[in-house]
Amino acid sequence: MEALNLEAIRWAASVGISAERAAFLAACPKFTKCGGHMRHKPSPNNNPNRYMMKSGSKYYFRVHSKTGKDTVIALGHDLEKARAQRDVLLAELKAKKAAFVE
Repeated sequence: MEALNLEAIRWAASVGISAERAAFLAACPKFTKCGGHMRHKPSPNNNPNRYMMKSGSKYYFRVHSKTGKDTVIALGHDLEKARAQRDVLLAELKAKKAAFVE
């Protein structure tokens, strides 16, 4: 393991990490979140059916809330109409959020 300087050991102790663990993390950056690895990069969500789910032949609009409850609204059987309705619902939610923040 890599030897740590006194400042690093003090910092590790202040955040509740043992000196051995801090040395291990310094020696093995693959166990830390650095943003340099492919698995740490956020994946762009270019899915045209985002916030939608399909059950049988019917499409639903689905949004998760911070309270742990889902909002699910039936959108119909046609995919294009369902996407249009979803976009309208998202615009309404964004407008409500903007009004709440102001």
